[in-house]
Amino acid sequence: MSIKKIQAISDLNLSTDMLREFILKLIYVNGSMKGADMARDMRVSFNFVEEELVLLKKRELIGLVGAGSGLGGYSSMEFDLTPQGRARAREIASVRPYVGALPVTIEDYTRVFAGQTLNSRAVQSETLDHVFKDMILNPSYYTKIGPAINSGGPILFYGKPGNGKTMIAEKIIQAFDDEIYVPYCIMIDGQFIKCLDEKVHHVVSYDTPDPRWVKIKRPFIVVGGELTIEMLDLIYKDEFKYYEAPPQLKANGGVMLIDDFGRQMVSPRDLLNRWIYPLEKKFDYLTLVTGKKVEVPFSQMLIFSSNLTPEDLGDDAFLRRIKYKIEIEGPTREEFQELFKMQCEKIGIRYSDDAFKYLCNKHFVAKKREFRSCHARDLLNHVND
Repeated sequence: MSIKKIQAISDLNLSTDMLREFILKLIYVNGSMKGADMARDMRVSFNFVEEELVLLKKRELIGLVGAGSGLGGYSSMEFDLTPQGRARAREIASVRPYVGALPVTIEDYTRVFAGQTLNSRAVQSETLDHVFKDMILNPSYYTKIGPAINSGGPILFYGKPGNGKTMIAEKIIQAFDDEIYVPYCIMIDGQFIKCLDEKVHHVVSYDTPDPRWVKIKRPFIVVGGELTIEMLDLIYKDEFKYYEAPPQLKANGGVMLIDDFGRQMVSPRDLLNRWIYPLEKKFDYLTLVTGKKVEVPFSQMLIFSSNLTPEDLGDDAFLRRIKYKIEIEGPTREEFQELFKMQCEKIGIRYSDDAFKYLCNKHFVAKKREFRSCHARDLLNHVND
């Protein structure tokens, strides 16, 4: 679903009081500012800001710096707070100090993300051929991975370490070559939640019909052994009086990988229990510092990657929440040879059939050692070193 073009202040679904508050806070934080710079920082059309500047000036909360040339109107004129305006801005900032892009309401966020879910698009086998072209992956996996992706539900990749579980999970997001929209900030119950995170969101364009939203690649967010239950709730920034979105909220519209599942400080049972309701209802409940629970969309694909077996992670009743459990096994000797050749070419080592046979017979067959996908890379990197 696309976002609506903002043509009037009413399209923002925000009060004009909030616009005026943001103007006062911007000047309070940054010092005197031009009208155009305020609109840029708030991510709105200058026309909306101009109306509020006129009113704030009339109420003697702001004033012009210098005489002002008048060229370009209020857009190019510089404004500062009056003593009365500074007192009002200080009062607002003590309660709601967040400045920056104007927020979108949770209602607008929910509406847009209803049309941006992953399972709104089917993935075909040709797409998987392209996505996994640089991996030696048995095509039989496609009949498991394809339906799992198309379900949009949680997936568990399990098996011994070094066989590419994490790499497969990372490539799944590449099966979706479209973009989605994410807002800078969401407003829920008068509270601000910063949503855009340019460390994990790959921005495609800032030029959108509603500048409070940016266009991004579908996100792929990874959490590992450091994950705790507390990390899955809103993170309150006390000094700024706003919240940082948890990883599952940032992952909406994309994929969230829980790597090394079962190795977290929190037990697998507690972690999955935390997500039972969101997985079924597609909504999550997050907690404000006031203790109030707020409802947000839960529309990402959860992928678990584990070296443990499903039996080690939980009982049948517990694991039925994850419909797709796919074991990633080690390569055959033929597949391992292809991996070996590919890695030789990648790091510039001449492939030798005799050397490969010697390696397999002496260090794998004779020692009854299983092939792992990572062995080709790791061994040849040692040779290269």
